[in-house]
Amino acid sequence: MPSRIVALPFFLMILLAGYFAATVDSGYALWVIGPFMAMVLVFVFSPQIDWWWYRKHPPQLPKKLLAFLEQHSRFYRELPILEQKKFRERLALFPMAKDFKSQSEDGTVPEDIKMVVAACALPLTMHQTEFLLPKFETVIVYPKPFPSPQYPKHFHSSEIFEEDGVLIFAADHLLKGFMAPQQYYDIGLHEWARVWMLSMLNVVWPDLTDDFWSQLTAMSRFPREAIEKSINRPDVELLPVAIVHFFHFPKQFQQIAPAIFDQFQALFVGTPIEINSKT
Repeated sequence: MPSRIVALPFFLMILLAGYFAATVDSGYALWVIGPFMAMVLVFVFSPQIDWWWYRKHPPQLPKKLLAFLEQHSRFYRELPILEQKKFRERLALFPMAKDFKSQSEDGTVPEDIKMVVAACALPLTMHQTEFLLPKFETVIVYPKPFPSPQYPKHFHSSEIFEEDGVLIFAADHLLKGFMAPQQYYDIGLHEWARVWMLSMLNVVWPDLTDDFWSQLTAMSRFPREAIEKSINRPDVELLPVAIVHFFHFPKQFQQIAPAIFDQFQALFVGTPIEINSKT
């Protein structure tokens, strides 16, 4: 961590002062106070120091994760070269800004799952200066569909909890939707679309009626019932589903619903929009 490098000189000064206090004069012990206080400050502000450094010098994605991304993300493959670089840098940074928690037996969230969570969010903010969607800081991952206090009777694959800024995913459904979005509904993009909607200020959303479900089915061949079953919550919203279709079935979307397509195009590719951070 960069903060540890910043702290190293102060640690060496403490050792040096201790050495002189032990071998030359005990008065040198007072020299410990300054560097010790500096180390405390570095420790307190280590997240900010580390983040500032990584924003300036984004780490490289491991080769295995990069290969996984190139194989499964059509969005990434179709970006221009410079935009791909920007996407990779943000993809490396995004998990650092989130608190991942696992509900698996070993208690860890694998790096590929973290990358998939990030890769589902980044298309929404690719053309924004602020790309972290900071209103939601915690991601909880279950191995399989799960019940929750909000939906105790439904073993569902994803949800958000706005009050605490939490997203929850079932890893098996999350991976399927990312790796094969033409066959499995992308729950990761769906929930991040909901977060994006909650994070935007002064956005005029397309006025979608219940009839639009049939147009979405024509785009993707996903019946409404199949999408609702994939998530398995009683309140699956239409607008996030439309956003998922915009990203995964753009040609079909433009042909079937050109006016809505143009509205989404303006929102996601047009002028950057102010993002509301968590207060």
